[in-house]
Amino acid sequence: MPLEDRGLQFGESVYEVIAVARGDPFRLADHVERMRRGASEIGLAEGVPSLSSWGSIIADLHRHEPHPSAILYAQITGGTAPRSHVPKPPPRPFFFAYLRRFAFPTADATAHGIAAVMLADQRWQRSDLKTVMLLPAVLARKEALARGAEEVILVGQDGFVNEGAVSNVFAVRGGAVTAPPASTRNLAGITGMVVEEICREVGLPFSVGPLAANDLRKVDELFVASTTALLMPVVRIDDFPVGGGSPGRITLRLAQRFRDMLWGPAGPPL
Repeated sequence: MPLEDRGLQFGESVYEVIAVARGDPFRLADHVERMRRGASEIGLAEGVPSLSSWGSIIADLHRHEPHPSAILYAQITGGTAPRSHVPKPPPRPFFFAYLRRFAFPTADATAHGIAAVMLADQRWQRSDLKTVMLLPAVLARKEALARGAEEVILVGQDGFVNEGAVSNVFAVRGGAVTAPPASTRNLAGITGMVVEEICREVGLPFSVGPLAANDLRKVDELFVASTTALLMPVVRIDDFPVGGGSPGRITLRLAQRFRDMLWGPAGPPL
């Protein structure tokens, strides 16, 4: 990447991370559409490849690196120009992508669950855009790891949950699944969309509504969802157990169905 790339120097860039199972990208069209929306917001829509081009790109990468379990990282930047906040004329957007071997969480890992910590959300006010301005999330996850946790639940100034540092957050109460409403405070997660679809499929009530941070310790079950974590139970927040300190029945059911959708009839690679 050139030194004067605008994604590198200004953070003028959006990206996507896509699960790839045996060469098959999971929910590719949804990821492409989200990148297109985000790129449009920052003036880079012309640089987003067509959906058919994405398929060819991924197929070519998989031929060269046929990982049975992988993630695709794709990014579009504002291009290269002499350093200026608003260069004239504007440079052409720059797109790149690569495939990397990745081990997704196993059923055993899901059955164990993870710990999380709650922290004040320090990000900018357009967290609905999947930009590369990830320093607040990096610092938050460093603090979580230092405190023996794997994920962070980010809380707004009003005391309501926004999302995880790298995930969407879901609560289970009285047999129903609830997620914070979509807004500029959180990213419309592709995995989160799948969670809602699975709930409808299996007949579980699903709703969107505010989740007060103070109430999270009282929910029956809590889980996060993302491309890399898939669907992961949260069994502890800070120093308090959630749902008795072990993954709940509903969460594990949803997680299994999600793995089945990702891997298909053949199941995950051994």
